[in-house]
Amino acid sequence: MPTIEVTMDLPFHLRARDTLKVSYDDVCREMPQAELAGCDLEITFSGRAVDAHGDLDLPGDRRTTVSFRIVAPPDLTDGVVDQFAILDCREILNRIIAAYQATTGEVDNAGFISPLGTSDMQLFAEILVDGQDFRDRRPPAFGHINTLPLGNDQAGEFQRYVVGEESLPLAKLFITGAMLSQERGQYPLAVVQAATAVELRTTQVVSARLREAGWSAPAIRLYERRVPLSEKLELPRTDPRSLRTYFDGANGFADVLRDARGPLLLERRNGVVHRGHLPSRQEALQAVQTAQTFLRVVS
Repeated sequence: MPTIEVTMDLPFHLRARDTLKVSYDDVCREMPQAELAGCDLEITFSGRAVDAHGDLDLPGDRRTTVSFRIVAPPDLTDGVVDQFAILDCREILNRIIAAYQATTGEVDNAGFISPLGTSDMQLFAEILVDGQDFRDRRPPAFGHINTLPLGNDQAGEFQRYVVGEESLPLAKLFITGAMLSQERGQYPLAVVQAATAVELRTTQVVSARLREAGWSAPAIRLYERRVPLSEKLELPRTDPRSLRTYFDGANGFADVLRDARGPLLLERRNGVVHRGHLPSRQEALQAVQTAQTFLRVVS
């Protein structure tokens, strides 16, 4: 029976001890692999020293290494190893980090305690199959490696943001944060950030149109502060505070408005914020994609 071992050196210290013996089915729920169903999984936490202060042995020089060990069925394929090492172990590791923070409330212990993303696992995890380095056979495949320099338009935009000539587009930064949160398995945060990007873009666009139409500052502030996102997206076309007044004829607007108002975004955010719903990976991905499309259409 082949044994898969994945080891990840964390850039912080967790005060967890000993070895957890769990079922694969209990900790891998995002995209469970039928080939590993019912397998037992061992998770071991061990401390390691880092040479941060020369020969001094200080508490801050300790970090944690997490090891995952699973005995797989005999007909193991490279694809199963790939998913287990990169995606399954990332899911388990981020579940561990969330459980640790829920238990301790710590955000910093010899380093910033934060969930890790797929790229972290691809770059830094050690992957062994029956003691042999799996990467010798299967080098990691990265989702995004772009080394081309910024184009002229992007370079100019980048510089204007750096020097403060233009304000940072906060709605786009919320979307970027949502994408990163989704990548790291922080699905509730991803949903909330995606919905916040939609609310901010909606408010900014409509407020600008109201100013152009001569609305007073107090009336605009009343719209900005007192009208929740659900109402902003439901206002009829005859209302100058409605997005429909300005975008009804835009390509794709009807579809993206429907998705933003419905279960793909707004209802999902309300579930997180008001009912403590823990969204799945797919739910978070749909919310982020809906918000991305919304920002492209409503601009």
